[in-house]
Amino acid sequence: MGGTSISLENGWRRRLLRLAGLAVALGVLLGCDQLRPPAAPSAATPAANEVVLEWSPYVGVHSDGVALRAYEDALSALQGAGRLNGVRMAIHRQPLVDPVIKAVGSLGLEVLGLVDNEYLFDPHIEGAIDRIFAAYPEIRYFQIGNEVTTILPPTGPTITIEEYAAVFQRVYDHVQSRHPGRAILLTQSALGSGLRGPTELETLTRLALSRMDPDRVIVAVNSYDPDNLSQFRGLLGGALRSFRVWVTESGMANPDEQVAFVRDKYPLLRRFLRAERVYWYALWGGDEGPDTDFSLIKFPTRYPNYWKSPLFTLLTEGR
Repeated sequence: MGGTSISLENGWRRRLLRLAGLAVALGVLLGCDQLRPPAAPSAATPAANEVVLEWSPYVGVHSDGVALRAYEDALSALQGAGRLNGVRMAIHRQPLVDPVIKAVGSLGLEVLGLVDNEYLFDPHIEGAIDRIFAAYPEIRYFQIGNEVTTILPPTGPTITIEEYAAVFQRVYDHVQSRHPGRAILLTQSALGSGLRGPTELETLTRLALSRMDPDRVIVAVNSYDPDNLSQFRGLLGGALRSFRVWVTESGMANPDEQVAFVRDKYPLLRRFLRAERVYWYALWGGDEGPDTDFSLIKFPTRYPNYWKSPLFTLLTEGR
């Protein structure tokens, strides 16, 4: 009995000594970890965080059926990463019910419907608005025209800002009387560079906006040069101070500079324009032509192996 007790006692002592040794070793390891300098974050992490902080989760999408599968994949990737809430898409006369708009909207994204400039010359534009509302009951925001004095085809009809103000007033009055509470209207997009945009917006304010409810109208601006926006500040801080402002197009036509553009220029759009939203132009601007290098993706017909810009990759993968 006594020998057994001594043996058990010695066993417990050995276990205690072993545990003590392990504790000392663990303490040494922990002490070394505390003394060791923290691991340096990857070089991409700070830049990614800055860009994500400045990014506005809105993108322009061209209605092109050949790109639909890539659109759905790319938009879902942005959406899944928490980098996309809505898109801006043009509503043309043909087809009025656009399957691409419907497909993109079915992803759960808010759609800003851009009522194409061709509608501005419809003598019965009120009826056209009724048909558009019926075709897209899911859309709440409608922009009436885009850069209307600068991008109309030179061989077709043109419109002055004064004529546009009269059309916009008609649409506004019709919506408030026939479809009260149905939609929020956006003005045509004023140009963000030079004096044309601010001058036209001032004229539109005097002829129409000053008599409209700022809860039912949003002021739109297209800006690719945010360094030259100071001329808007007086108007937006004065007669239009109660109106919300959305930048409906912005971006950089150089994929290698898009990340820096979002980081450095988006803050200027918010500072100078009070921009609540900024829509990147565009998800896909085409595989050739002047809009190509604004694209976040290219070669959509190569789905699933389409090209992705560095900005797209950073937004979706954090690198």
